[in-house]
Amino acid sequence: MNLSSIVTRIKLKLGLVNLAMPFDDIDNIITTIIQDITLPVFSLYFPDKDTLHMNLKDLELLERTAIYEKVLLPDFKTRKLIYVFDVKYNYDNLSGVGYYGGGVPLLEGSMFRQMMLANAGANLMNAMIPKMSFKFEPPRVLYVYNAWSSSTLQFDLGFEHDKSLASIPETAREEFLKLAMLDVKENIYPTLKQYTEINTALGNINLKLDDWSDADNTRRDLLDKWDDVYHLEFTPMYYL
Repeated sequence: MNLSSIVTRIKLKLGLVNLAMPFDDIDNIITTIIQDITLPVFSLYFPDKDTLHMNLKDLELLERTAIYEKVLLPDFKTRKLIYVFDVKYNYDNLSGVGYYGGGVPLLEGSMFRQMMLANAGANLMNAMIPKMSFKFEPPRVLYVYNAWSSSTLQFDLGFEHDKSLASIPETAREEFLKLAMLDVKENIYPTLKQYTEINTALGNINLKLDDWSDADNTRRDLLDKWDDVYHLEFTPMYYL
């Protein structure tokens, strides 16, 4: 998704194109609202999901007990980590389809045979090993319970979307636009309500801002709706 196209669409839908607004740069105002207000909230409901594979021993160890290991997740620099959805064993390590710790294939043979052995190995490991669990403490602290310290683990993570909006899929465009429109209305309404009309080369234009005054309540209704359905896409729970 493109930030510039979203700003243009908002201006068109709100009738703000080619108007002499009481702002130095309306495009910059809308961009700031989207990046600083809309994006963080939208990311809580529709995060940028990614899967990473990391070995526990490669993470900074903060504390180790008989029950858990407390580690520090990497600093993702330009990406803000907001969720750890799941931490689990990388089952690819159970056969020649994948590799175990040191990178040596365990099995040889046909791909079909290796896949069968991998499934059998996964079932056996589930039966023999206590289930791994975790607890995430933002921004980067993770407690991992019942894990092999030498194991490569799969981390299912959720990040705040990039400020360019490039990480937001096109399928989420309309939902993002709904929230962005309400955020723009809510944040520029206090200024625009001071003006009943805007002067243009074509004459005075009545902004008709009556419906903007309820943007805050409409925004709350939208987030309430998302509260009811967003968990169907993922379950951001911290397991103990």
